[in-house]
Amino acid sequence: MAKILIHTLGSSGDLNPFLALALELKARGHEIHFALSPKFTEKARALGFSATVAGEDPDWDSELMRRMLVMHRIQPIQIMFEEALIPAIGPAAAALEPLVREADLFLSHTIQLAAPVVAERTGTPWISASPATLIYETGAFPPPSVAWKGCPAWLSRLGWQIGRGMFRDLDTLAAAEYKKLGVAPRPNILSGGSYSRHLTLGLWSSSFFPRPADWPSWFQVGGYARWDGGIAPAPNNGEAIWNNRTPPLLGAGAIPTVIFTLGSSVVNHPGEFWRTALSALAQTNWQGILLGAPAGFPVPDTLRNRVQIVPYAPYADMFPQADAIVHQGGVGTTQAACYYGIPSIVVPRGFDQFENAAHIQREGWGLRLMPEQGTAAALRFRLERLLASKDIKRRVQALGRLMQAEPGVRRSADLVEGALTAAQKP
Repeated sequence: MAKILIHTLGSSGDLNPFLALALELKARGHEIHFALSPKFTEKARALGFSATVAGEDPDWDSELMRRMLVMHRIQPIQIMFEEALIPAIGPAAAALEPLVREADLFLSHTIQLAAPVVAERTGTPWISASPATLIYETGAFPPPSVAWKGCPAWLSRLGWQIGRGMFRDLDTLAAAEYKKLGVAPRPNILSGGSYSRHLTLGLWSSSFFPRPADWPSWFQVGGYARWDGGIAPAPNNGEAIWNNRTPPLLGAGAIPTVIFTLGSSVVNHPGEFWRTALSALAQTNWQGILLGAPAGFPVPDTLRNRVQIVPYAPYADMFPQADAIVHQGGVGTTQAACYYGIPSIVVPRGFDQFENAAHIQREGWGLRLMPEQGTAAALRFRLERLLASKDIKRRVQALGRLMQAEPGVRRSADLVEGALTAAQKP
């Protein structure tokens, strides 16, 4: 069996699919080692994996993070690459290279821009993977964040071409870092330049987002790599307070229950999200769960009997009992809602969230609410429409059944093993 080094960075939504894949590969007899930031290292070790610290934990309270969550389609991506990912190429390569030399296979997140450098220097077989969907040019879907179903292929490709032009400066910045390390520049660093041509693996459900036929053969879709928990991450106050029991508000009967959540990164910069949720609930008789809100978040006395604060709980324990979910559109939260067949309202803040919001609305699995429209009245109106729509409920429940019937992470593991076998052939 092989020694496989896995490296990812980002939020828990970026880590969890790799944990799911690692557990499957470990069950098949492979030796798994992680290279992660300190907090991610703790989570990997708690699951029985060996792990080395390689990188720093994101500072979710930093000014950089605040600027990356400005509720804009382009700005957060520009800032993330320009000020975080590209400057980290040199330090990340230095940290990863000795670990990769000891591995038979190196598996990295597609946003780790140092991975191509390390693979070239060590000669170790390398594959990349991502839970985010529309990260490579295609004419089969509209450009990212466009909710127009049936967009002509020529127009889609034009959108991608315009996007490359908008982010061309990132290639120049990355090329300078690669030159320092003695390797050739990699064009289109935002969407494809840092992907492995041996295998790039999509860690999502093909029912949720089918692999476009015009993608190159080296980009394959494995399956929804679902890992819902088992370890409670410490919330902002450092205390894990979820006690593994179903909150009493859920499953209460005819009154709709709506879960409001901000996933694992945006939750640290909620803005008016929780207050807007409470204001929208105040105009209804619905029950509400604020999943991820601080334990002491103030709830008006008029809502205390039908609103509960749950600072942390696994989605598997919460989502199946909800009638609707309002969330930020992170790929982990979005796929989890679909997997359990629950209609969503997606209020995107940045990164791939705008695309996930567009995709949900485009496919009829929920609705999107753009940040600039995010008033309590608009949210209540969207929720009323969502809860009344039998068509949306039927569509997302059908999707959930398809996703649950798929091999999921097993297919991803098959593709990893196939890539490993191909790399080992003389």
